[in-house]
Amino acid sequence: MFSKVLGLYLILVSSATFASWDGAKRSYEQKRSRSKMENMVVELVNGGFSYSALPMMKEYLISETRNLSSKMDLILSRMIGEVGVKQFETLPYRYLIRSKSNNIRYIIAKKYMREQKYNKSLTYLNKISSDHSVYPFAKNMQATIEAIGGKSSKAQATFKECVVASNNKLSDSPSNRRLKLNRDYCTVGIARSQFAARKFSDADLLYLDIPKSSMIWPEILFEEAWNSYYQKNYNRTLGKLVSYKAPVFEHIFNPEIEVLSALTYLKLCLFQDAKKISNDFYKKNLRDTRRLRLYLKKNKRNYTKYYDLMVKYQQNGKGSPSLVRSLLSSIEREESFVDSRNQLSTAAKEYDSVRAQSSSKFKRFIIQNIQEALRSHKKIMGASIRGKMVSHYAQLYKAFEGMSYIKLEVLAQRKAKLYSFEEGTRARGDIKYIQRNEKQYFWDFNGEFWADELGDYVFALKSEC
Repeated sequence: MFSKVLGLYLILVSSATFASWDGAKRSYEQKRSRSKMENMVVELVNGGFSYSALPMMKEYLISETRNLSSKMDLILSRMIGEVGVKQFETLPYRYLIRSKSNNIRYIIAKKYMREQKYNKSLTYLNKISSDHSVYPFAKNMQATIEAIGGKSSKAQATFKECVVASNNKLSDSPSNRRLKLNRDYCTVGIARSQFAARKFSDADLLYLDIPKSSMIWPEILFEEAWNSYYQKNYNRTLGKLVSYKAPVFEHIFNPEIEVLSALTYLKLCLFQDAKKISNDFYKKNLRDTRRLRLYLKKNKRNYTKYYDLMVKYQQNGKGSPSLVRSLLSSIEREESFVDSRNQLSTAAKEYDSVRAQSSSKFKRFIIQNIQEALRSHKKIMGASIRGKMVSHYAQLYKAFEGMSYIKLEVLAQRKAKLYSFEEGTRARGDIKYIQRNEKQYFWDFNGEFWADELGDYVFALKSEC
């Protein structure tokens, strides 16, 4: 029975797709008119050919002088839901403001936020309807802007609204990865607001509310480590950071982990440990960081190069320097990259569907369109990869500055003869140096990394200051 129903459904879908393709073809064959492009876009999107319609929609937004009709706004929202927002972020404001679409308002707000025009961004965020699918993401952006502006209490309240809105949408779409990610970022946003307000004990408890199953939990460990550092609970800082040595976290790229580790040892006056971390960091990263700088300088904004680099890495990552492999491994696991890759896969399937249509002048026209959409999407992915690599290079540069300070501090202490580099027989730890709160328990570390123990380690070192 199920197979018969499924077969009937496939026939109906195929019929609808064919009808929409045929309708778009008829519009294409009509004489030039104001509604010709509009009709083609509508028919193609209704038939599941959103990428084929994408270049025409962009042209329509640029050429049309009126505000979009409710029908075209609806089609635009559907298209954005399928091809993503990035395809439209490059369009100038004067074209985007013609739409009253909640998706376009979100795009405009995002553009203004990147330009640090926060009041303008908030104006558009406040226009987004609470029943729209983009609303939870808008609340996240609003709360982030409030946090940037130092409005800690207001940001916390908005982050809580974001959590509620995300959960409400998840009740209709429980497997939606982006909504889960958004909810968790808003949850941790509350902790970050407490951290920014220097309420470290409150932030501690809020950070612990992020479940280990969350996609963002690995990066949160680093923030927890800083929170413990500012509480002068250096043993817990080191315990949080040691989890990153587990094989499951190999894809995490954050050079500040090593800086914070060395800085923490410095605070405990364990200068030999600080020196070793600093030396190992230079040995591991200096040469590859220089090569990364040359690569970025050579390729500049040739986004195709960065897209091809990722493709080559995914096919055979062994050909890249170890640092570049680490960067690309980190980037390919980010949700934004996963979304882009999935969208590209959908576009490729649509391209195959277009090629399967009967030969005609219209088919050749649509193939040109979708090829343009594919090229555009690959450039967008390349631009995003480059942006991440530039950001990671900046992190490395900052990390080397931090390590240079640590090296100088260790040398100063050595010159003052405040310590000896010989380890001798000093005790390395004792349980009496461990601090914990009501959500934390104690058990022995057996020398291996276990999934349920990650993030819960704590050192028991005595300060030698």
